[in-house]
Amino acid sequence: MSLSDTTPQSKKYSWFVLLMMVLLYLVNVADRYLASGLLEEIKKTFEVSDTFMGFLVGPAFAVVYTLLAIPIARLADKRNRVKIIVIGAIVWSCFTVLSGIANTPWAFALSRLGVGVGEAAFLAPAFSLLSDYFPPKKRAFAFAILNFGVYFGQIFGLVGGAAIAEAFHWRIAFISLGAPGVILGLLTLILVKEPARGRLDTNVSSIIKNYSFSYTLKILWHRNSFRFMTIGTALGGFASYGFGIWAPTLFSRGFELSLTEANARYGGPSFIAGITGALIIGVLCDRLTSKDDRWPFWLSAIGLIGFFISMTILCFVDNVNLATILTLPAGLMAGGWVIAMQAALQDLLPAQARATGTALWAFALTFTGLALGVQFVGVLNELLTSHFGDQAIRYAMAVTLLAALPSVWFILIAGKTFEVDREYLSDHLS
Repeated sequence: MSLSDTTPQSKKYSWFVLLMMVLLYLVNVADRYLASGLLEEIKKTFEVSDTFMGFLVGPAFAVVYTLLAIPIARLADKRNRVKIIVIGAIVWSCFTVLSGIANTPWAFALSRLGVGVGEAAFLAPAFSLLSDYFPPKKRAFAFAILNFGVYFGQIFGLVGGAAIAEAFHWRIAFISLGAPGVILGLLTLILVKEPARGRLDTNVSSIIKNYSFSYTLKILWHRNSFRFMTIGTALGGFASYGFGIWAPTLFSRGFELSLTEANARYGGPSFIAGITGALIIGVLCDRLTSKDDRWPFWLSAIGLIGFFISMTILCFVDNVNLATILTLPAGLMAGGWVIAMQAALQDLLPAQARATGTALWAFALTFTGLALGVQFVGVLNELLTSHFGDQAIRYAMAVTLLAALPSVWFILIAGKTFEVDREYLSDHLS
């Protein structure tokens, strides 16, 4: 890039910043899914139960992540977002490496807590940062590209991690995939600039007002759009995270596959379909929102319904090839519903409350999904094992998927008052 391309106003530089965020999101998600993909190997090493493993890959990470995400987001609404993201990247990467060194289940759990501390500093600040590099009509597509990090991260964490574990050891996988985050964090600090907050939004006040957290929360929660989309996202996260984290184990136990093949059969098709779905939804949101602000909500609901139907069928098929095929429509649908909500959320929130509002929404998604959904599958699987053996996971995951149904209803209701609520929030939080 030339010198003129490195200003916040440059379109080329905006895409460069997006690329850096994608790479950081990739290692962020890879570190997270690494534990999921190696769940069986870690369980054997530490000789623990499914309930404990559910705790390790769920609440051990999610509780700290969600509790810290909100105060970090408050800080990101007032301070340099780039530096916050960089510090988080270095912290989560170092603790991923420590996960590979841990010699007891509780030391491993503490390392996962540390990963949660670092990763809490990424999502809300990144969305807020990108909203100042991409105008409203381009944000959905930019967020779709950002979510490439999710799918590449999943494939690196699930398939790449399993391959390293098979060739060496699961501990080497954590060390190998944790280290790159430190390098990316330092490059981000050097190369990414902090833009003026809210510079691409319309009707942004030039006066920076520091609203209290209690006031911000009260104003946001009393708006139907924010409240219902947050509840809907929480229920959708319960179903999708609960299924996604345990899916490699479902393939492994349900079809008696090796860990590497199970990760490949789920991770590979989900990766391709997820990226495709993300792009499609991103483009559709940007194009259709100009005609009707409710389109992101409709698209999100459609995605959740498709995900629910495909994954419920997958839970009960006996043919592994059919199960693998079903991951394609499921990934296509799942790849878009969250992006549609992310785009609607950034459009709903005024610039000075964007990181805070995003963190509250992400709290609902992550805590309900990782802390409750993932743990729910582990506990229910344990209860059902005496009746169904290794096939118990099929029933546990099918029950978890039911949360997607009320999620659809809440998301559709949230879209009805979107335009009115956006104007209200602009008046009261700008």
